[in-house]
Amino acid sequence: MPNRLRRRGQAGALATWERALITRYVLRELLKPFGFFLIVFTGVIWLTQSLRVIDTVVNSGQGAGVFLEFSALLLPAAMSIVMPIAAFAATLYTVNRLFADSEIVAMIAAGMSGVRLARPVALFGLAVMALMAVVTLWLAPLATREMRARVHDLRADIANALIFEGRFLHPAAGLTVYVRENTPGGEMLGVFVHDQRDPAAEVTYTARSALMARTDDGPRLVMYDGAAQRREMRDDSLSLLQFDSLVFDLSQFMNGDDARNPRPSERFIGDLLAPSAADLAATALSRLYAEGHDQLSGPLYALALPLIALAAIVGPGFSRSGYALRVAAAVALAVGLRMGGFAAKSAAAGAADLWPLLYGPPLLGVAAALWMLARRSPPGFARQRPTPGVQA
Repeated sequence: MPNRLRRRGQAGALATWERALITRYVLRELLKPFGFFLIVFTGVIWLTQSLRVIDTVVNSGQGAGVFLEFSALLLPAAMSIVMPIAAFAATLYTVNRLFADSEIVAMIAAGMSGVRLARPVALFGLAVMALMAVVTLWLAPLATREMRARVHDLRADIANALIFEGRFLHPAAGLTVYVRENTPGGEMLGVFVHDQRDPAAEVTYTARSALMARTDDGPRLVMYDGAAQRREMRDDSLSLLQFDSLVFDLSQFMNGDDARNPRPSERFIGDLLAPSAADLAATALSRLYAEGHDQLSGPLYALALPLIALAAIVGPGFSRSGYALRVAAAVALAVGLRMGGFAAKSAAAGAADLWPLLYGPPLLGVAAALWMLARRSPPGFARQRPTPGVQA
């Protein structure tokens, strides 16, 4: 009897060691495509978002260094979007490949249940969820706030744009500025200013020289020895005014919102869930709650989507006709969950007491995936039992 118990204990230890080995193997196989998909998806989102700041950088006369700085500040927000998608794609790819190579079939034939197969995928999802929480709750708000502040500074400092000579610049909407040459003494030569902010008339200023003057009311461009041409859009008439000196007010093109309130996406989680009176005066409580709980619930999708990918392929059992329909079903379920999350955030933004809805889609996805893995044990995955009377 003691020998039999000892052999059973050794067999149990061996089974535990084998399960741990399989878990590490599947985790390793998940991490490889995850890194690939994360880089590719982040690159696509980063590229589309970075195109928005090119005009701001170019029109402000900045160089490649500022563009790279802005691009780096866009990365955290892009990563927070694509990390659950990359985890889902990596799981879908890995599980489909393991199934095609009959590795999962061998694992289940060796005695691993669907829930045990979910262990490495769940560990993978938890790791991605922890990383995403750091990005979503800290890096993304910090980078978004810094990004908007830098863009605000570039658009506001119109005087900085005028120091770049030989370029047609658009430092503000409806304003085109060209300076042929800047002298060491700060004088601008060959000045051209085209003002289109009034839809009823366009005014073009040309001057031999100009100086920048800073006053308490904002910057002023003092132009000397020039002319102002005014074109009335109503009847296309043109009038000309020559001047010895003329003061052009630049402050009207500047955004004076220096003490602006951060947007909800720029706030940290503590400011969103416990806002001050000043925050509530600037932004509705429902919007703050919606953003805060969206930041908290967002990382849960990094756990839910990989489990859905596993359950959609493994849950129904072995298939001789392939897994294309299961992959399509997994994608449809993932899209449905994310759309549900967006709808929940929209509803919570209109009513502060609806914030629990944000946690519904990811938690429902986790529960549904585990239920499918636990309940659905098709005959194709049944363990092979030895035939009575036959010795191995």
